[in-house]
Amino acid sequence: MFYPEKRDGYSRIGKIKTENLVLNTPTLLEFNGKPELEVDFGRAPYALRFISETLYERLKPAEKEISVLTGLNVLSPRQILQAFEEKRSTKPLYVVAAATTSNVALLFYLGADIVDNILAIAKAYSGIYFVGDMEMDVFKFKKFPCSCQFCKGQSLSELSRDEIYEITAGHNTEMLKLEVEKCRYLIEREELRNYVEAKVKLHPEMTSLLRLADSFGDKSYFPRFKKSRCYFSAVESANRFEVSYFLNRALECYRPVTDVVLLLPCTARKPYLTSRTHRYLRSRVRINVNEIIISSPLVVPRELELTYPAINYDTPVTGHWSEDEIAFVASWLRKFVEKGGFGKVVAHVEGGYRRVVEKALENLQIEVVYTVEDDILGERSIERLKEEVAGLKRFDLYERIFDHMLRHQFGVEYRNCRYSGRYPEIEMLRGRERVARIDVRYGMLDIYERIARILIDKNIYTVKIADFDFTNTIFAAGVIEADENIRPNDVVVFANNSILGVGIAAMSGREMMKSEKGIAVRVRRKYPV
Repeated sequence: MFYPEKRDGYSRIGKIKTENLVLNTPTLLEFNGKPELEVDFGRAPYALRFISETLYERLKPAEKEISVLTGLNVLSPRQILQAFEEKRSTKPLYVVAAATTSNVALLFYLGADIVDNILAIAKAYSGIYFVGDMEMDVFKFKKFPCSCQFCKGQSLSELSRDEIYEITAGHNTEMLKLEVEKCRYLIEREELRNYVEAKVKLHPEMTSLLRLADSFGDKSYFPRFKKSRCYFSAVESANRFEVSYFLNRALECYRPVTDVVLLLPCTARKPYLTSRTHRYLRSRVRINVNEIIISSPLVVPRELELTYPAINYDTPVTGHWSEDEIAFVASWLRKFVEKGGFGKVVAHVEGGYRRVVEKALENLQIEVVYTVEDDILGERSIERLKEEVAGLKRFDLYERIFDHMLRHQFGVEYRNCRYSGRYPEIEMLRGRERVARIDVRYGMLDIYERIARILIDKNIYTVKIADFDFTNTIFAAGVIEADENIRPNDVVVFANNSILGVGIAAMSGREMMKSEKGIAVRVRRKYPV
């Protein structure tokens, strides 16, 4: 039986329990001796499906407890993704004879729960020795370069060919085992995607697979909010779910209140308002206009800078923008400016940022003023900025932040509150009662009873549970009904006949309904109905 515990996109952590065994997934099955887990491999690889689907259906594995995917190495990237999409379920997925140290992170990212050392051993007996992500000819060494329990730095001249193969097989397995442990750690920290983007650059076919995966398949498993830092260091970063979801949802929810918009560059420190640059500008200039911050690959209205991934990301800063970066960011900036219906754009930017603005606003019938004359924080630039934004009506930025984040996260509105706290850890209050607060770890709102009851009334982001006693965890077995729009890490409201509460989803709403085991919701707080 499989007990899922945590999900990060298609990758997940869980436990496989049998009468005699408990395996923590993702896991590596070792075939040096008898494998730990009994698996029905069927009589034909999955690849046969693309030749004769009828024959494959007759010969495929029974898959009672575990889904099995074989023959992956002969499939094209599109066929591999089709295979993962079909095999993805509440059962653990075992990808057979496909894992190496360079690709195992990508296999887990695509949804594998179990891999094995079959390919690592086969490569060893072909003379291939794993050195990090590289595969080297073992006979090019005078002695084994590793000091693991198998290699021990031994001289190859003192060993027979069979002994060298055997040592290499043990070494390759150890290296693969280490990589699996690393991936489990990264999934727990919600950082696997950062690692995968770096790994795939070693092999063009892996890069192709990741690029295709970003535009293929069911994305309901991917969280909107995460407690990890996003590293936008590759071309593929712009295609990440977090980026595409944020940009589309932010544009949908954006409601500016002034006729003028101020465009500013991003900063290394997040959120932007805690940076020296943005704090200094606001100390010198009374900014009472809507602001949009330009970054790569994000375009961020000030009202949503506390929302993930805007609150927690990093991107290489070189002063050079590629044409692809400029085109991508400019296309989104144009959409936000058009959505705002602004009559005037004040662009306090220079260098690559100015090139983005120029491309974004070309052929738009709108007044554009560039205010940087010496430096972003230069005296003449600040005086020019003062001139362009002076005399405009003041609005409450904290109110605007909560208004946008409520709409972005839940699609609801709640006003006539007061706001307190030190930025970015601010909260929304009705009288003395806390209504919501910024959860800076996840880049989202944490909600309390008033908003919880609104969600129950609207039947959104809600989980109906059976009448049973629970403490800090609600398991899938106790879920009666769940909103299918729920994603992992979403703030959700759970309820039965006696309890109303707020928690964090550990799986998607669809999985809550399909799963018989595993953690569905981690409880934060409870209220009587």
